[in-house]
Amino acid sequence: MLTPRQLFWIRLKKNGKEQLRVWNSVLDWSVWLYLVIPGLFIGGGLYREILLEMPKWALSLPWAKFYPILLLLLLLSGQIRIFVESADRLFLLQRPEWLRTLKRCGFGYTLAVKFVVIGLPFLLLLPFLLKAEGLTGLQLVLAYCYTIVTGMILAIGIHMLQGKLVGWRKRSAQLMTLLLFIAFYITPMLAWTYDTRLLGISLGAGIVALLVMTRFGLRSPINFEAEVKQESETRLRSTELLMSQVIEAKPLVRLKSPFLFRRSQRLFRKSDSGTVLAELRLKAFLRGMTNLRVWLSFISASTVAVSLVPGPVALFLVAALSLLGAAWLQLQWKQWFAEAFIVQFPWTSGSARRGAVISRFWLLLLPMLLWSAIAGYKLLGVQAAIMAALLCFILWGCISLFTLRKPAD
Repeated sequence: MLTPRQLFWIRLKKNGKEQLRVWNSVLDWSVWLYLVIPGLFIGGGLYREILLEMPKWALSLPWAKFYPILLLLLLLSGQIRIFVESADRLFLLQRPEWLRTLKRCGFGYTLAVKFVVIGLPFLLLLPFLLKAEGLTGLQLVLAYCYTIVTGMILAIGIHMLQGKLVGWRKRSAQLMTLLLFIAFYITPMLAWTYDTRLLGISLGAGIVALLVMTRFGLRSPINFEAEVKQESETRLRSTELLMSQVIEAKPLVRLKSPFLFRRSQRLFRKSDSGTVLAELRLKAFLRGMTNLRVWLSFISASTVAVSLVPGPVALFLVAALSLLGAAWLQLQWKQWFAEAFIVQFPWTSGSARRGAVISRFWLLLLPMLLWSAIAGYKLLGVQAAIMAALLCFILWGCISLFTLRKPAD
């Protein structure tokens, strides 16, 4: 007769065969022969040379600070897997003892995986931690055990919250759990080189917390639909990763109100086609996180660059950065103006140019004022900063007006 433990091992073997089949479809004999095996030989040889004669750059790097951050990234990806399927609702929901056994096996499987996943980077960085940082064996063992314990605490906590909350409550609970976990893990790990006692106390507290959470996690009921969805997503993650490189992903249609401009309010008083086109471009630009993220990154880096150089060089940077920003905005305009929704309307060349100029003026105005104020302040002080920003506004407005009044081609 089939037992729940046997069912778990059957599902585990099935999952392993599926993942192996997926990766074998990509890693055929030619890839192993020409890429993987040579890469392993070259990487292994370089690693061996570094170990035999450790260079100065390796001895000067803060390995004790880098190692906890690396492990933290690995811990955030761990999940409890109990390998349930959609058809299991026919009999597993009527046998809660089977579900508890599957959860015990899932906890044990997750613990074994964390031993391996955490152990591999631990072994790779072990020589650097010993030679460069001068850590002892006790410190390394405590750090390794503490990492595994905290990783299991996070995995069980996420498992217990699975499907219990939705919407903003779910996001708030996930954010609070993540922040508490990062603080609980990073604080003793950043001090493990000089405060072994704190690491040992944290490990003891973590073991107690893990035992309590394991007890409650095994007794708490599961959200079957949420577990099936999570298992399906985890099982197909490798396939999605490989297929994403060869199949173009279609954009998702999100029926949500945007964060900015939730209502269809007007931005300008005029109602000509060029002004309306400028409004559409501004709203689309500020609502799209991809373009907005690139634009804010450019503004941030440029502002830092202007603030670090002397005053005369800052003036030159203001002009150069303005030209660079205007060129990028023009390229983004061409891409946006060629979209299917925009092309379907019969825009004239004059309306298209008016929409491009007006939207570019307002998108580039704020960073230009900021750069000009910084350059003026570095040259002559606070009053010069105000005058430079005002002069920049007038100059940029004149350039935009001249571009608008220029006859169309």
